[in-house]
Amino acid sequence: MNFIRGKVVYNLPVGDVLILSDGIFLKKLVFLNYEKVNFHYIENDCQILKKAEEFLINYFEKKIWYQFEFIDYNSLNPILKKTLKIPFGKFLYYSDFSKFPRYVGKILGLNVIPIFVPCHRVISKSGIGGYTPSIEIKKILLKHESIISF
Repeated sequence: MNFIRGKVVYNLPVGDVLILSDGIFLKKLVFLNYEKVNFHYIENDCQILKKAEEFLINYFEKKIWYQFEFIDYNSLNPILKKTLKIPFGKFLYYSDFSKFPRYVGKILGLNVIPIFVPCHRVISKSGIGGYTPSIEIKKILLKHESIISF
């Protein structure tokens, strides 16, 4: 039986985050300043969580940019898979994915590992669009990548 392991990463520009893994793949990222944790996990520093923490720190320090390797790609919706191809500092519009941009937004809102699967890089032609759990987090991420400035 695979137990869910968790690790809190403190003091990121988006606040504290909880990262969760089953020991094989990254399973969830929770923005602790915006979301409640309503499930059980074992505090653990498994190799995947160490690599996930390193990835987040490097992302916010703009040291390196690479795709995180411990994502269960087979379980991702094709729209989320396409976001993995958007480079750091670049973006696509919701309408670049489909002629039904609201559907695209709905799928992106189901992304359980934001930043690792960079759905924040998908914006609206009339603004930045939405972001689960907070538009403020999306603004921080887009500004960090120099996609927007304000």
